[in-house]
This record gives sequence, structure tokens and C-alpha cells, in this order.
Amino acid sequence: MTVSRPQVSVVVPARDAGGHLPDALGSLQRQDLDLRDLEVVVVDDGSTDDTLAVLEEASARLPLLRWVHHGAPQGVSAARNRGIRESRGRWVTFLDPDDWYFPGHLAAMLDAAERHDVDFLVCDQVQAYGNERRRVRAPEPRRHVPLDPRTGIMPTSRSTMVNYVQVSSRFLSRRVVDDGLAVFDEQLPTAEDREWAWRLLLGTHRYAVVDAPGYVYRRAVTGSLTDVGDARQLGFLEAYDTVLERLRRDGLDAYEPKVLRDVLAVLHHHVARRGAYADDVWHAMTARARQLVGRFDKEVVTRQVAALGPERVRAVRKQGVPL
Repeated sequence: MTVSRPQVSVVVPARDAGGHLPDALGSLQRQDLDLRDLEVVVVDDGSTDDTLAVLEEASARLPLLRWVHHGAPQGVSAARNRGIRESRGRWVTFLDPDDWYFPGHLAAMLDAAERHDVDFLVCDQVQAYGNERRRVRAPEPRRHVPLDPRTGIMPTSRSTMVNYVQVSSRFLSRRVVDDGLAVFDEQLPTAEDREWAWRLLLGTHRYAVVDAPGYVYRRAVTGSLTDVGDARQLGFLEAYDTVLERLRRDGLDAYEPKVLRDVLAVLHHHVARRGAYADDVWHAMTARARQLVGRFDKEVVTRQVAALGPERVRAVRKQGVPL
């Protein structure tokens, strides 16, 4: 007997998410899709709160809601990867348990994906700060037309699609999943979304940026990574080192200046937050940054340092990174 494939699978990594998860799951009921076409795969990553009770209660309203349980936390990358493996939908997307979708968002994404016949779609996001909402547009003005993904990488002089790393903004075809491009690098402690964004743009053939109702990204959540100052913050250096290895392996050296520019920009962001880090964490970060910057051609470093601007260069040098 052939089992029909759902139209859309939504992968939700959840750890101690009982407080916000009802909002996320509730938004899935308002997507203008037949609920028999909407598979929801929640990966409970070692929760100790009432996450399981929330899922059991929601299963009465979402007929294709399934969940799997990690006995001990394995991290968001492992949770997403497990959800991807468990998914069956023709299209796969993601939703963090403290976020939600606007009504009709998934129906709009599905319609656009099928009209444009692309490997994946990207949409805008809305950031939620309490009751305040801020719309953040994907940095690509060409909308609702198939594009070469690699055109979303350059130039180095501004933010491009490779810098727009929000995972839940992506809507992936099953062929991208089957080709292994959807998985997250579980060796990266953080910033896995940066490496993932590069991999999608380098490894696929057609994508599109579309206007859709959007997903809502809840900001200023207690305990979020943006608030912590521990060694996990070094993850962006490992992520960009992984990207650099990929470029050199595949002979894509033309993109190396973009990688370096992004490394320097993120490093400057951390310099502005220097007070959040203990000295040992900061020394580890600057030592790893020196090592990574040293891997680039000196001429590339000179050009990208000049483009960074004198004030930001002085700030970075002051904190121990020679540029």
C-alpha cells in the first residue's frame, strides 16, 4: 500500500519549550492548508519540563503531528537533523518553538515553490520584541523569479543572501533533502546557520525570494545565544573555517574575500560586546581569530581590512587581533 506524501513538513527542535510551544503549534493550524497535508515533526531534545504534555494535547488538533525524543540533549543541529530524517513532506521547512508563522504563510510558500520550480525559497521575517514588530526584508530585491543561488553571495561590500541566515526563512524541496544539503553540521557549537546558508547557495541550482505573510522570530528571549558570553560564541570562527575549506576544496577562491569580510564584521560585533566575555573566553576567541585570518592571502586581508573602515579596525586591533 502506497502512503501519500504530505505537501509540507515542518521540523521543530524543542528543548524545555513548553512555555512557547503552544503558540508555535497553534500558528500551524492557521496556514490555509489541509491539515492532512501538513506534517509536523517535533524533536524533543531532552526536555525536562511539560513539552511532552503540550505535544500530547496538540495532537488532537494536528493530525500529522509526530514527535521523537532524545533522552539527553544533543543540540539544535542534531535535533533538526533528526527531524529532517523523520520528515516525509514534498517540501521541508523549520520552526523554532518560540517563534510562529503568520496565518497563510505556508500556503503562500507552497504555491510560490510550485509555480517557480525551485530548489528552495526564502522569505522575509518579522522580529518580535514583546508587542513591537519589525519587518526584516531578505537582502534581495528580485522577487518571485528563479535565480542562480550563487548570485546571492557577492559582493563583499554589503549584506547579501548568504548573510541572511535565519533557518526558518527557508522552504526546501525534497530533492535538496535527498541530496544531503539540508543537514546541519553537528560539529559546530553555534553559527551552524552561517555554514548552512553558504552550503545551500553553493550546492543548489535555482532559488527564489518571495513575498509571503512571513514567520515571526521572537527576540530578547531569556537564555538565548545572543545574551550569553561563554565559549559557544567562538562557533562563528569554526563555521567560517568550514566554509573556507569548502571553497578551497571546490576551487571557489573568488568567494574568499566575502568570507573574510564577514569574519571581520562578526568579530567587530563581538568587540563591541567585549564586556560580556570572561578573559579566558575572549583570549580564546582572539587567538582563534588570528589563526583564521592568517589563512587568507595577505593581499585579500589588506583589501578587506581597508574596506572595514579605520574606526572598526582600531577597535578590533585594540582587543588583540592584528589586522
